[in-house]
Amino acid sequence: MAATKDQQVKHLVEGAALGVLATGVAAVTSGKPTLELAFRAAWRRWSRASEFPSVDKAQPDPGNLFWIGVIKSESRKAVRAAWYRNGPWVEPFITLEDWTVDECLDLHADERASTADWHELGRLFVAQLKPEQLLYAQ
Repeated sequence: MAATKDQQVKHLVEGAALGVLATGVAAVTSGKPTLELAFRAAWRRWSRASEFPSVDKAQPDPGNLFWIGVIKSESRKAVRAAWYRNGPWVEPFITLEDWTVDECLDLHADERASTADWHELGRLFVAQLKPEQLLYAQ
């Protein structure tokens, strides 16, 4: 059975959080237009976008679906990673106690996107943001 739009967005938002954490980034700007534009640009370049057809064909913009998913993720249950709004930042975080990013990515990977694919999405997304729009883990 095919995943619903909400299931696809949830999986994508969770994978993106893990991919961003894998780059060493602890937070990105919470500015909606900037976040949406950065995601849209990364999405166009990501090799696995077509595996999420409800997002890939989103009209008018997959960036808006991503934004909505990021905002909802903080309150979601049964996820490995989510995003937390903290003033001018949104922070990806792991929800599983004592788990590493790599362990979560191994669990999150499936036929739609491998661990390497999630790393790629994280790199593509972070690359679209300016240095002042990123906070790196210390």
